[in-house]
Amino acid sequence: MTVYRLEQVADYLCTIELALVKYEAKENGETYNKFFGGIGPFKRNWLKQARNKRI
Repeated sequence: MTVYRLEQVADYLCTIELALVKYEAKENGETYNKFFGGIGPFKRNWLKQARNKRI
C-alpha cells in the first residue's frame, strides 16, 4: 500500500510540473484552464502547494 501511495504522489507532482511547462509554452488546452484556472491562479494555488511539499 505504501508503494501505491508513493506512486500517486509522484504522479501528482509530475502532473503539476507538466502543467507548468505547458502553461509557459502556451500549449495548455481548455482542460487545463477548466481544472487549474489561468496561469496566475495555477501558480498561486497548485504550484505553490506542490512545491512546498517537495523534499
